[in-house]
Amino acid sequence: MLLSDLKYEEYKLLNEDNSFWDRKMIAIIQQENISEGRLTRFSYGSNIVYSYNGELVIKLYPSYFKNEFERELEVLKNIENGIIFVEIPRLRSVGSYEGWDYLIMSELKGTLLIDLWDKLTIEEKKECSIDLGKVIREFHSIPSDNFKTIDVDWQSFIKTQYFTMIDNQKKSNLPQKFFETLEEYVDETYINYHPTPKLLTGEYTPFNLLFNKENHNWKLTGVIDFADCFLGDPEYDLLGPILFMFNGNKELTTSFLLSYGFREEELTDSFRKKLMTYTLLHRFSNIEYYISRNPDALKCNNFEELSRQLFKF
Repeated sequence: MLLSDLKYEEYKLLNEDNSFWDRKMIAIIQQENISEGRLTRFSYGSNIVYSYNGELVIKLYPSYFKNEFERELEVLKNIENGIIFVEIPRLRSVGSYEGWDYLIMSELKGTLLIDLWDKLTIEEKKECSIDLGKVIREFHSIPSDNFKTIDVDWQSFIKTQYFTMIDNQKKSNLPQKFFETLEEYVDETYINYHPTPKLLTGEYTPFNLLFNKENHNWKLTGVIDFADCFLGDPEYDLLGPILFMFNGNKELTTSFLLSYGFREEELTDSFRKKLMTYTLLHRFSNIEYYISRNPDALKCNNFEELSRQLFKF
């Protein structure tokens, strides 16, 4: 079956059929005049992504997700010479096969943080929090003038998130005890509708961060996956590490924010309220999951209590 003939429902059914995708990847390699080598499919990620000989990554984008291809291509081109604190994939080739686009990039060595976080020592976690602050700051320093594809209009995006908040939270299974005060808690004055736009990934999570051993300790060395990038308020980008990794740990959250560039006097109740507001408006918001990762949050009965558990500093 040609990829161009593959309907979305068929794609979902075929997604786990590695033999089907193996054949497509072999054909792409032949099209690129790359010699035959070892192909291994990555287990994480929503797209079809393969390793070639442990040296290259081939990422295939379904035609119905063409915007992801366009965003990732634009971001990789613009950050190539602007990120030095960690490694990022380097573009090797861009093409299309049977109507679907693909990127071929350098493969970064390392272990995904999702497979490591719970095994790290507290010292390694603190170093990770400090490094993440510096890395995100570096990404936010990339000039936004050259970005066209990923400029989704922050004001329109965040307004839509605000006005669809109730439906979105229902879909994400917000615990019932919080619904009564949801509209009352989310105050528009805490939303920055006109920020100086910065490059956002929206998800600095354990699925996109690579670690390697240095001097016998695990250290952040690489960042991958830029298909969801857009421009907007940089503080929206701080949620991933705090909610997915720090899980209410005051020391990790504070060291992360100070490393990013905040001063201690800026870590106020008002700032906490803004972070909680963006958490509720985030396009991938999942309060139920954040609570499950933080035992103290299970005892909270309202958003004020919850914000103090999720964002301790």
